[in-house]
Amino acid sequence: MKIIAAITAILVMMSFSLSLAQEDALKEAYSLYYKGQKETAITMMEEYVADNPDPAVFYFLGYAYYEMEQMDKASQYFNRAFVRSPFYSPMSEEEEKKDNGNKKEVEKD
Repeated sequence: MKIIAAITAILVMMSFSLSLAQEDALKEAYSLYYKGQKETAITMMEEYVADNPDPAVFYFLGYAYYEMEQMDKASQYFNRAFVRSPFYSPMSEEEEKKDNGNKKEVEKD
């Protein structure tokens, strides 16, 4: 019984340390991106989402490829974000009109 508990504890600690390492790699990727090393950062983010399908990272990748004018890849990553989280869904035309109408009302004030 003690052996099982010890093995379980070791596995939990290993998975936790792997998770921290992945989070550190993601932070480093964001840092590199904002320092202008976009290609390296994108590669690191793509490696991250291969194991962690995080919609926020998919969205960021979409934006990164959009900035680099690689619209096909941008669309693919935006769609992956949209599928995983409604938060990243694009506005419908009707919602966009309502939103623009609200902006005009605020500008009048």
